Amino acid sequence: MNKKHRLTQLICLMLAAMMLPSCGGTQPDAKTDDSSSAPVSTEPEETELTDNLPDKDMEGFELGIHHFDETWLVWATNILDAETENGDLVNDAVYQRNRRIEERFNCTINVTDQQIIESADIQQEVMAGDSNYDVWFSYDIWTLGVAQYLMDWNELPYIDLSQQWWNPLATEVFSIGGKQLAATGNFSLSMLSRASGYIFNKDIYNELGLDYDIYQLARDGKWTVDVLAKTAKAAYSDLNGDTVMDDNDRYGINGGWKEFCNRLILGSGISYISKDAEGYPSFDLPKDEIAINKIIKLYDTFMQPEIFKGKTSTDVDNTGGTGDFKSGGVLFIVDNLMGLEQKRSLDIDIGFMPCPKYDEEQEHYYAPSFGAEISILLKTLPEERWENVGILLEALAFDSNQNLIPTYKEVVLKTKSARDDDSSDMIDIIINSMSFEFGLNAWQDIVANPFVRQTFAAGKNTFASTLASMESTVNSEIEKLKTTLE
Repeated sequence: MNKKHRLTQLICLMLAAMMLPSCGGTQPDAKTDDSSSAPVSTEPEETELTDNLPDKDMEGFELGIHHFDETWLVWATNILDAETENGDLVNDAVYQRNRRIEERFNCTINVTDQQIIESADIQQEVMAGDSNYDVWFSYDIWTLGVAQYLMDWNELPYIDLSQQWWNPLATEVFSIGGKQLAATGNFSLSMLSRASGYIFNKDIYNELGLDYDIYQLARDGKWTVDVLAKTAKAAYSDLNGDTVMDDNDRYGINGGWKEFCNRLILGSGISYISKDAEGYPSFDLPKDEIAINKIIKLYDTFMQPEIFKGKTSTDVDNTGGTGDFKSGGVLFIVDNLMGLEQKRSLDIDIGFMPCPKYDEEQEHYYAPSFGAEISILLKTLPEERWENVGILLEALAFDSNQNLIPTYKEVVLKTKSARDDDSSDMIDIIINSMSFEFGLNAWQDIVANPFVRQTFAAGKNTFASTLASMESTVNSEIEKLKTTLE
């Protein structure tokens, strides 16, 4: 630096120093407006949620996704892409999401479907060494049947399954022996649409004149099985006055055995299957006296005919349908978010409640979801595609959490009843507590269905002996799974 430049720099520093206030004082004669004297907030600014992904130019990379169409799996919402906007809120939100991601990363999202994706389809793909799609979808209870062909999600960079847009209460169940075999991100509404609760007839509820508000109890964490039972029992009425309990009366709750019992059991924080220290399934329930006593209480509390109008058949899928609900013959029916959306045309005012806790001490609500498609990766996915696939799946899940889920929530809320704060709060609880349970989502035909069929549906309070009789079969399946994954 020459002398001229050093002199110029010195003058600039001196001028800057003259403009600064002296330490511990204020600038004299400074004129301020009223806002300058306002106290400065010391509260930290709320950090904007972000996916923390790099802005990568993928140069036309094509993400291939293969899933179920809507001709067989009609009981879940399976839309993953749309050809164009058509005015349907969910369709348009999905379309806009995919186009945003494509523009952001200079890529293409290509979604294909088929009526049913069976285990044989996945086996054939892997055995042939093919990788026609980056992401596949499996029916949840079929997933472990193809466990040996599945890639560990932990291999994908940029995926953070602990984040809310991956529904950790659900996704964790398919983490087995340190391997993540499946995931449920918010880029698919399939499992979310099956998140469960209870639809209730608000007209009947208001007629009861109860001295408590079940909406407020739910918000306060005090919506429990005892309150559900008390409310359901209060709804019973011998409508025709013949003193005979028959189809002409009004009851508390209606629904199929599998749907109803699993809401009670799993909503109470009870698990059919736990995990051992190595992350493998462990059938501890037969020796868990606390859990068994809880189940006994659930049975004694709800297996009263005026409370639960269940069918006498031991078919766990048997249900009374919605006929009684439409006509005002029952206060509560077991259902899910998709069911709530479909009942918008009913001529009665309806509300939606989460599955109750066992008691107020229980930390979380649980909204069991089952019977829908879940995303998987196949072992034949080439390693050179992992980075882009990871980035795009994380981006899709995050964007959906910010944009698609709020839109879906508004659609679900468009029932005959007004979109009030109560309904909105309940759906928030259900969305935030969506959960899986291994014995239901992975081994339904091995654990959940046999247990419900032999006890609740059969009208038998034989829980300890039934669980003991199941141990040999379940433990044999655990050993088979370990061998497969190891």
